Amino acid sequence: MKRPEQLGQKERAVVEERRRSGYRREELERYGGELERELRSLVSRLLPGVPDAIDLSAFVDAHAENPIGRGDRSPGLPPAAELLRLGLEALHARGFADAPAEEQDRLIERMRRGQADDELGLPAKEFVDRLLVKALAGYLAHPDTWERIGFNGPAYPDGYAWITPSTVARRHEGFPGSGRL
Repeated sequence: MKRPEQLGQKERAVVEERRRSGYRREELERYGGELERELRSLVSRLLPGVPDAIDLSAFVDAHAENPIGRGDRSPGLPPAAELLRLGLEALHARGFADAPAEEQDRLIERMRRGQADDELGLPAKEFVDRLLVKALAGYLAHPDTWERIGFNGPAYPDGYAWITPSTVARRHEGFPGSGRL
């Protein structure tokens, strides 16, 4: 990864904060209390082996309403934050966090295949897929992960302000649609 002095001031502050906190917060805001155990259990089953320094459950909680990843929504499907709450409540009612790992994995498998909708009373595949996308976004946005996967860090540390419209047009010359730039 790039050395901190190679990053712009804003980027360096973000990287340092993510390293310092690992997304961890004193208390989960949306899915704390009785739902926190279900969230933590589900995230740890979906993404095993994530270092303890990265708290993906806190990331999911903090970004539940942010349009990370897919922004589409099927008719009748509640917004992502509400869908996550409904899914975690359904898991809590089943005692998911206290279930053996093998049983958790079987339920997750049924959810991922779309076979647990009636069992949980909600679109379970949508629930688990949306939660997984949020958790993966947090994982891949963390500097420790960047080092693990060989990502060198932000490409343009001072932002994209230096790219002028004429520079963009020159870069696209000869490509279909370039005349519309």
